[in-house]
Amino acid sequence: MANANNETPCCIGDRLEYGSMGRELKVGGVDMYLATSKTPTKKGVVVYMDIFGWKLPNTRYIVDMIANNGYVAILPDAFEGAEPWSADRDWSTFFEWMKTKDANKIHTVADAAVGYLRQECGVEQLGCVGFCWGGRAVHACVVDRTDFKCGVAFYGMRSIDDEKLGLLNAPGLFVFGGKDSVIPLDQVETLKTELKKSCKVEHHVTVYEGMPHGFAHRKKEENDKDAAAIDGARLEMLKWLEKYM
Repeated sequence: MANANNETPCCIGDRLEYGSMGRELKVGGVDMYLATSKTPTKKGVVVYMDIFGWKLPNTRYIVDMIANNGYVAILPDAFEGAEPWSADRDWSTFFEWMKTKDANKIHTVADAAVGYLRQECGVEQLGCVGFCWGGRAVHACVVDRTDFKCGVAFYGMRSIDDEKLGLLNAPGLFVFGGKDSVIPLDQVETLKTELKKSCKVEHHVTVYEGMPHGFAHRKKEENDKDAAAIDGARLEMLKWLEKYM
């Protein structure tokens, strides 16, 4: 998500029926979902949820995908027990609700997740991935922290008037849909401009033509175009993690 001034909130899209391969645990009072690689690894990825919460099967599917590609992946409840948004709530209250969910304040939760990966899983290299609201959390992490080697933000970024918009401390990949009603293309262009002007590390912005908000984790593959975009975005994520970790 870009900022709370946008007129159109995001919808849940297609909810997966997925059981997941990991386990739930509590770290420093924060609920988390953990999935581990089948082979030993010292690489870990923190995954940040969207507004629909840490239990959304779609997001856990991506966590498991990352783990199956050789990482320890952990998904914290970034809202720390507060109720996530639900599709049946009154959307007229959405932006007031969003004001209580500042992704730039992700760091206490991030510290807990990073600490667990390092102390309990032996992780030495860290990356982060996030979707929608979690994309903003990724952007916050690669701007404000130095412990992540890279980040991948799906359809989420800091507010376009944020003075730190282009100031990354770690390589950042930003993925958007060309028909995203939440983040218009003019905001994506602003991000590109600020990255080009200010960023001193590797970065890339990809826009998948015709794709809506949430496509990479909340859209069914209804045709070849959908499949190509969804698979392409996920593969891009995996390649970015592999390149920088």
